[in-house]
Amino acid sequence: MAFLDILNIPGLLGTDLHSFKRANIYDKIDLGLAGVVGIIGVVVLILNGFSTPITCVPTSCESTNTNPNCALDWTYQSGLCKGEVQSFPDASFHYLLVIFALLLVGLLTVPIYWGSNASKELFDNFYYIWAKLKNGDEECKDVEWKRRMHFVLDQLKSGNSLTTRYALYHGVALVLDLVALVVVGLYTLNFTDLGLDPLGLATDGSCSNGAFTCNIPNRNLFKWFGVLTSLVLVGKAIVNLKCLLFSLGLPGLFGRNFLIYANQLNDNSGEGIYNIQTNPIMVLLQTLLVVLKLIFIAPIQWLVAFCKFYARKTDGPKEIIKRLSATNIRAEQKETKKVEKEAKALETEASGDDDAAVKKGDAKKEKPKEIEKPKEEEKKEEPVSTPLIARPAQNWSDLFFIIDILSYNIDPCDLILFMTKINPVPGLENKKVSVDISYLDTATTTMVVSHTDAGVIEGLLDTELATEGGLQIVGWLEGPTGIMWSQKTQDNPKNLAFAVSLGSTYELVSAVYGRGRMLARLQNFTFQCPQDTKKQMKKYGQNIPLSAFISQSLFQKFSSDQGSQQKNE
Repeated sequence: MAFLDILNIPGLLGTDLHSFKRANIYDKIDLGLAGVVGIIGVVVLILNGFSTPITCVPTSCESTNTNPNCALDWTYQSGLCKGEVQSFPDASFHYLLVIFALLLVGLLTVPIYWGSNASKELFDNFYYIWAKLKNGDEECKDVEWKRRMHFVLDQLKSGNSLTTRYALYHGVALVLDLVALVVVGLYTLNFTDLGLDPLGLATDGSCSNGAFTCNIPNRNLFKWFGVLTSLVLVGKAIVNLKCLLFSLGLPGLFGRNFLIYANQLNDNSGEGIYNIQTNPIMVLLQTLLVVLKLIFIAPIQWLVAFCKFYARKTDGPKEIIKRLSATNIRAEQKETKKVEKEAKALETEASGDDDAAVKKGDAKKEKPKEIEKPKEEEKKEEPVSTPLIARPAQNWSDLFFIIDILSYNIDPCDLILFMTKINPVPGLENKKVSVDISYLDTATTTMVVSHTDAGVIEGLLDTELATEGGLQIVGWLEGPTGIMWSQKTQDNPKNLAFAVSLGSTYELVSAVYGRGRMLARLQNFTFQCPQDTKKQMKKYGQNIPLSAFISQSLFQKFSSDQGSQQKNE
């Protein structure tokens, strides 16, 4: 399943059209490099065989070849000397490459991230919303469907399962790459002629107390394939390190651009929709705390929970009694205060009947005291606001993990527009013709049409498309002479310029484009150029704003309608 997820074979064959290409380019490179290591291991095993060959000859043959013993077959002696002459790297290098290749490729079969049903379910939940909103289904207008959408989005915002699994997978892969790189590098140093042997595994090549000199013909083969494998493992380690840094959730770094975009989204009251931590130091500290908690505290919590479950410990009657509600406690306090007041009143009435005047005087003095006490007590019982827990940072949420992962395979502009559909943020479709900024250049009878700003979304799209010219407005005028195509202005590339005829009526058809694709279709706009522009030129000068002759054309239309009604009467 992991290979199918990364290569997206079902999607290529058309048998699974209900899933995203979850693997980005780095995941595919990681799989490809693991496959390259496997191919190298198989090639070395085929060229070398299961046992590394060795050739031994008498030591005297090194100085001269005229000795008759040099022409003899020393295969048997070579077999005897194999265990004495061959170093551990010589005997096991080809097996080592095959073992590491199996470990690197076999890691994909472990359902940590790839092949996990939990990961695929979260992507499927996101795809359900994405497909409905992108296609503009009628079901999206249903109130109950919107509620279900917000439930799913809230689950993705609050969860961080995908980030944890992705970081765990690439963390294990990075450790495995580094271990393989170190071991293969040490083996390769042993095969060189530099005399470097950090592990002390090299032999002097002599056998039988120096009577025979042995040679391993495949050491040069091992050396170059070891260098090649080391380079592949370095590249694979860099790729896994990049993917691990992706999991840190640093806004704007290592492919987490949408964290920057989400931080700029505000609701109608001006408050941020998402809680994104933009300080990289704080992000690293929070990540470190989570890792330390996972290593040291989480095992203890799991052990305590298991002990409680195994001992079947539940809340007893005493614990239940301790958990009284706040309303019951306040009611009891009021009852006790009321009983104390009644007891004090009875004591004052039975205090004595010696002098009526004194009693009246005492009663008058005591009454204001009794009246003042409840006021002081009421002041003490002022309601206290309930403390709320601060919203956690959403840098590691499943929602932004999915969006940033998909930005490698889907145009980020589509993902930005998708965020306007799931948040109370105005979209590009709210762009309209700005009648105050658009103007008619009377010198060249050129109409320059400008549109209103769409808000923060237009700014985000301009940022995304900064290296490609930003957003573009494409459109034409439909008038008496047919379609008139626009020209760009030098001061603002988003403005449209048309050569118009005075007295004619035109309809503007326009849309917003990015990377050569239409992102949003704008509403059509109809206007009529004035027949005589002398009055407007006296008031506005050479450039007459579009609002000037639009209001005039509306007034003329209103006057003509009034005149026709009077004739009919």
